[in-house]
Amino acid sequence: MQIWKDGTIYIGEWKNDRINGQGKFWHPNGDKYDGEFMSSKADGYGVYTHINGDVYEGYWKRDQKHGTGREELEDDSVYEGEFFEGKRNGRGVCTFDDGSKYEGEWANNMMH
Repeated sequence: MQIWKDGTIYIGEWKNDRINGQGKFWHPNGDKYDGEFMSSKADGYGVYTHINGDVYEGYWKRDQKHGTGREELEDDSVYEGEFFEGKRNGRGVCTFDDGSKYEGEWANNMMH
C-alpha cells in the first residue's frame, strides 16, 4: 500500500518502482480506479467511479478511455461503444434518461 501526502492511496502491484499490473487507486477527491496499470497509468481494463456517481467500465490507454467501454452518467444516460483518446469516437449507442436513443457514429464526443 502507498499513501501520498495529498491523500492519494494505491493498493496493488508494482514493477520497477512504478504502478504496474492490477490495483486500486483512490484520488484525493474521492474518485476511484480499479483495474490494470502500466507505467503508473490506467492501461488495460478497468472501472473508474467518480464521486458524483458517474462510472466508466472498459479499456484504457495512458490514463484515457480508449477502446470499448460503457459509461453511466449521473444524469441517467448510458453510452456503450468506442472511445479514442478519452472521447467517444467510432460506433456507439447512447440511451438518454427519457428513454430516447442514438445509435451510430461519434466523433470527439459528438453524435456524427
